[in-house]
Amino acid sequence: MSKNIENEKRKKSVVMKVLIGLKDYLTDWKNLLGHALLGVGLLVIAIWAPVPIWSKLVFFAVLVTFNVWRMSRKKKNCKRRYHRICRCS
Repeated sequence: MSKNIENEKRKKSVVMKVLIGLKDYLTDWKNLLGHALLGVGLLVIAIWAPVPIWSKLVFFAVLVTFNVWRMSRKKKNCKRRYHRICRCS
């Protein structure tokens, strides 16, 4: 019985971490700017030279990976600087 409760708490914890991370990712202005610039850039390029869908997806995946890496690095630096969990902006 207690194992079921622990598993449910763990699942809720994981879901909450994912939701908080997604919220942080979607509300970071640098991420929004990066995605907006990538979208405009692909649109402009597509007008002169059609770009295959797979290359658009690769650009998008690279941008998301870079932004997640940047955000995690920023969080580590913040923790190191203030020795606690913080939400640096």
